[in-house]
Amino acid sequence: MTDFQSFRTAVLEDDDLQEAVISIINTATANGSGMGDDIATLAKTHGFTITSDEVYAHQDFLGQDGDLTDFELQLISGGQNRLQGC
Repeated sequence: MTDFQSFRTAVLEDDDLQEAVISIINTATANGSGMGDDIATLAKTHGFTITSDEVYAHQDFLGQDGDLTDFELQLISGGQNRLQGC
């Protein structure tokens, strides 16, 4: 298993890592900037060695193992986790 796959597994199993990834994605989206370096840095702080190039090469990781996880669904929905009222 590569470090990217190991990091992905760690994120899927850890709510705090999920929140950190979502925060990085939301900030990058709001600023119109890349997220690869920030996710690579986050991975490094948790003992994984990945590059920003790997992040971009694997940005289609959603649903790799079959069904989407709740975290992956949250990423697709833009991080909104509650229903909006009428």
